[in-house]
Amino acid sequence: MSTSTTTRPPTRAATASRPSASSPLTKPYLILYNALNFTLWATCTLQGLTLLATGTPLPLIFQKVYPLLQATQSLALLEILHSLAGLVRAPATTTAMQVASRILLVWGIMYPFQREIVGATATVAGAQTGDYAFLGCLSAWGITECIRYGFFVCQVSGLGVPAWWAWLRYNTFYVLYPLGISSECVMVVQALKPAAAVSPVYWWFLVVVLGVYVPGSYILYTHMIAQRRKALKKK
Repeated sequence: MSTSTTTRPPTRAATASRPSASSPLTKPYLILYNALNFTLWATCTLQGLTLLATGTPLPLIFQKVYPLLQATQSLALLEILHSLAGLVRAPATTTAMQVASRILLVWGIMYPFQREIVGATATVAGAQTGDYAFLGCLSAWGITECIRYGFFVCQVSGLGVPAWWAWLRYNTFYVLYPLGISSECVMVVQALKPAAAVSPVYWWFLVVVLGVYVPGSYILYTHMIAQRRKALKKK
């Protein structure tokens, strides 16, 4: 299940952003990587919210935002390589688990089942449940990742993280994490019927995913709260 943002736990701010490799190129690369992600996530989020504010139908919002969202989220796969290569101190296994749920959503659900659960057609103004779930994912993911990657840019560059930005980093997950997780669960539920038409194995896979979401999200949420207390206590 997703955490990054939504929601990734505050502990990643203290590990993933601090380069452990000795190469002189590590720091510039991580600054560039985090700055690029911040820019892409900000573009996705602002585009989606702007379209929503101007009254654009939700199916059309999905069709306009999804391609960039898919590419932006796919960049997170590099974070697994960063861990394996020792560029950051975050454990590779934990990072892979955190990235996997997002990849499942954007490639395993939104991509194959977009006609069934999100953005049915560009000409239909009526929204489906999946459209609202997509909007929830976009909002929770986008705001969280803008805060997270902006935090990392300030931290890795040595500029120092402004106090208000650190406050956002360690407090917004209280709202964004439940929003993101609930939206993701709705998307998975909406995908069960079309997945069953593809393969019973895929249907059972999604059922297992839902079974993991419920206890896993509670464990991770309480862990994030505990880590927040530790981080703020140090400050």
